[in-house]
Amino acid sequence: MKLKFLLFLVALIISFNFVSSKVNAVENNNNLATDALLDLQLLPDAISKIKTPEIKIPDWLQEIYDSEVAVNYAKRTINYNVATRGAVTADFEEFKLLANQSLNDSRGWARMGITFQQVSSGGSFTLVLSEASQVPSFAPSVCSSDWSCQVRNYVIINQDRWTSASASWNEGGGSLRDYQHMVINHETGHWLRHPHEYCGGVGQLAPVMQQQSIDLQGCKFNPWPLDHELWSGV
Repeated sequence: MKLKFLLFLVALIISFNFVSSKVNAVENNNNLATDALLDLQLLPDAISKIKTPEIKIPDWLQEIYDSEVAVNYAKRTINYNVATRGAVTADFEEFKLLANQSLNDSRGWARMGITFQQVSSGGSFTLVLSEASQVPSFAPSVCSSDWSCQVRNYVIINQDRWTSASASWNEGGGSLRDYQHMVINHETGHWLRHPHEYCGGVGQLAPVMQQQSIDLQGCKFNPWPLDHELWSGV
């Protein structure tokens, strides 16, 4: 009988300790939750007192950046020569004059400090006025008889486009002279290593590297490079 009573007391003590530990755990959890809530309430004030470190571009990296900007805007002269391919019926002398005006217009690539100078031969690139059917002869996989194109050191202007612009351009009310500016700047832009671009938003000026001859995509006609296009890869 005494043994049973002792066992009962032991069991009672163990149960009491177990219940006490659970109660303490719950209290501790409640305290932790309360502390966490207080911490969250204090978080905005703590964040506002944190001072973000000042990040300084290393001198060596700034020098590289400055040199790249200087290259893009350094005054320099690019020589080019002019040629024809196929049966050209357009006024070739006028083409050379108007093309040079487009290349050196203060609204164009000249904004980078570039002067384009026509030479009789040996230029950095050759500007070609080509019969439409001969345009693919420069690179059948790249060039079409419908459009102008650029291949290697050739900037090729399709005679049909030079004298008549394109259906999309004409339907939109663009002038022939602005089209001539655009096609010269666009194809020369490819020679400067620019890829095609797309309309940035309805009603905005089209990038000169957009294929405006085909589709304006909601943009406005624009014969000149936009500010973000003023860079050269050559």
